[in-house]
Parts: sequence; structure tokens; C-alpha cells
Amino acid sequence: MSETNSKGGFTLIEVLIVIAISAMLAAIAVGYSGTEQDQTALSVEETEVAQFILQARSLAIATYGNAAGSACGYGVSFNASKETYSIFAYVPSGQGTCPPVSSITSASQIQDYEARYTDETWQVHPQSGVTFSMASSSALSMVLFYPPDPDTFLFDGSGNQISQATINLVAADGSTRTISVNSAGQVSF
Repeated sequence: MSETNSKGGFTLIEVLIVIAISAMLAAIAVGYSGTEQDQTALSVEETEVAQFILQARSLAIATYGNAAGSACGYGVSFNASKETYSIFAYVPSGQGTCPPVSSITSASQIQDYEARYTDETWQVHPQSGVTFSMASSSALSMVLFYPPDPDTFLFDGSGNQISQATINLVAADGSTRTISVNSAGQVSF
């Protein structure tokens, strides 16, 4: 009988190949995980912003006919320099009644009468890694819903009234999502 000298171990080359394959798979998993996190943050933020706009519209409808001194409408403002957005109540103090719809022509008329709706909905920062892109001429800086219908007022970064507006969200990986709002108050994303 001949004896063979066979050890049950791995050769150095086999170990190096397994380590190289493991390192490649780990790198792919880490890269995929980062991309997936950016996409998740972008989706969450898109939903949150759209929900804020829809909540402001619902608040405007629900408060129609309330007593004098209460909010005349509700809206959402976007501050690109601070990277925040807020739900606000439109409360024109000292007027006793709400001004007519026809008198609202610019964002500056509204900004002086913005009141905090709640602490949780005031100056909210986007998810980590998500920013606003206000580069387009239709970039939304403010939307106001004025009951009873409600009438929808959209304003760009210059405070001018526009009929169609977008909010562009950009993730750290460069991917984007767009939320559109039109003068009928329809929100799409």
C-alpha cells in the first residue's frame, strides 16, 4: 500500500482568490447600500413635502368660515438658503376679516402674515443628503391655499405669482425627484 501525503488544507492561491472575491462583493454591497440609502431618503422626502402641501390644502378647506381673527388660509413656504420648509397659517392681523382673493398678488403680501402652524411643521430640514434645487424659473418658494374652493396661489423665488410650480429634490448621488403643483391645487409626484 502506498501512502499519499495529502493535507486537507487550502493552498495560498485559493485563500487569496477567496479574499479577493470577498473584498469585491463587500465593495459592491457598500456601494449599493449607499445608493439605496440615498434613494430611500429621496423617496421619504418627496412624500413628506407632498404631504405638507396636501395638509395645508386640507387645513384651508377645514377652516373656512371660522371666527374672525383665525387663519384666512394655509400654505407651505420653502427657504432654499436655509434648506427648510414650513406649513404656515396666513393670518393678516388687524384686518378683522380676510382680504379678498383678488388682493393677493405677490408673496411679500403673505410673508408678513405667516404664522407658525405647529413646531413640528415649522422650518423642517430635508432628510440627510437631500437638498432643494431652485434653479428653474418654475421653482416653488411658496404655495397658499385660500378657502373656500380653495384658491391656490403659487409663487416663485422672486415672489411672482406663477401657474405651475415644481419642487426639485436632489439626493447626494445626484438623482432627483420632482413634485409639481398647479393653480388648481393638484399635487403630483
